[in-house]
Amino acid sequence: MATNRYNGRKPELEDFGAGTILYRILPADATYTSNSYNLTPRPLDHRKQGRFEPADPRLGGYTYVSPTIAGAVAEGILRNQRIPASGLARRMWLTNKKIATLRLHDDIQVAAVYGPHTAALNLDGALLSCGRRGYTRCRTTGTEILLNTPEARGLQYDCRNDLALTSLMLITRGTAPRLEVVSEHDVLLDDEGRTQVLQPLSDVFHLQYTGKLT
Repeated sequence: MATNRYNGRKPELEDFGAGTILYRILPADATYTSNSYNLTPRPLDHRKQGRFEPADPRLGGYTYVSPTIAGAVAEGILRNQRIPASGLARRMWLTNKKIATLRLHDDIQVAAVYGPHTAALNLDGALLSCGRRGYTRCRTTGTEILLNTPEARGLQYDCRNDLALTSLMLITRGTAPRLEVVSEHDVLLDDEGRTQVLQPLSDVFHLQYTGKLT
């Protein structure tokens, strides 16, 4: 049984080829570009830290993306939310958000830390899909895995609100994987953005948005 203490083994690697389409949800008024990397990870225990932000400067900066729109919704809208029994999506989750479609321009490999891949590392979802209180330990573990896997350009992990979905944290160690912005759409104010986001909210998470669209 996994004890959630990383055993030092090399993780399995997943391939993502140049041309892969990825998705990201971020603030609509963000002062950074949708394909940018955060080059200043927060200190451990910071109240706004993310789940896998690198905790060692040798890994460089990071960004979060997903190979599916549903995964981007899980991480960019629902990550720290409880799915309400009412089945209604809240307006505050969707306001001032945009969905960006990105194209990967490099062939990369990432460390697989999701689903059955975690058992070989002595880990399980209790750690890797934890809430905010477990982020420091999760960051430390992810950093250990990446330092032990120099060929990995990031981690692929389970989305907290749906373990059938995965997302990626890419890092800039060496040379950052190149990402091209293909499109950007406001989640509420743009027809395409609404379609992209509200459809998986309904189909995957069984949440309906019935509020205003402006």
